[in-house]
Amino acid sequence: MGSIKKFSARKANEFLNRKGAFGQSESFDRLVRDEKELYFVIKYVLLNPVTAGLVADHKDGSHTYYLPEFEVI
Repeated sequence: MGSIKKFSARKANEFLNRKGAFGQSESFDRLVRDEKELYFVIKYVLLNPVTAGLVADHKDGSHTYYLPEFEVI
């Protein structure tokens, strides 16, 4: 996980033309207990690029994939 985070942070900083820390220092596991909670976890992940100001709509991301039943409202 550490090597993935280092690589991703380096590429993101390169893309954004910046240096320094990028993202959280620790990753966290999450137990999803039911479909309702799964929906909110997927919604959170889909909206991350929107929240970060990288895209206007979650469908605009070049690496976004989602099933229609997880449409963000």
